[in-house]
Amino acid sequence: MDVKDRTYDGGPVETDGNKFTGCTFNAVELRYGGGEHPFFDSCAFNGAVSWRFTEAALRTVQFLQRIANDEGGQAFIADLFEPGKYFEE
Repeated sequence: MDVKDRTYDGGPVETDGNKFTGCTFNAVELRYGGGEHPFFDSCAFNGAVSWRFTEAALRTVQFLQRIANDEGGQAFIADLFEPGKYFEE
C-alpha cells in the first residue's frame, strides 16, 4: 500500500508491504512480520522509534541469535551481513 504525507503519533505501525513517502513517525513502534519489505522515502523518525519483529520475521531473528551464540557463529553472522551479499534491487 502506498502511504503519503501521513503523520503517526505513538502506537504500532504495520510496515509489511507498505511504501511510506514523506511520512513522519513520532515515537512509534514499527512492526514487521516477514512479508514484503517496507520502503521509506523522505520520511522523518522522531523520538523513541523502535522495531518489533513478529511472525516469520521474529522466528528469523531468533534463529540468527541462536547461530550467533554458537561456536563460530559470530563469523557466520558477519559474513551473512556483508553489504550487498544477499540484497538485490
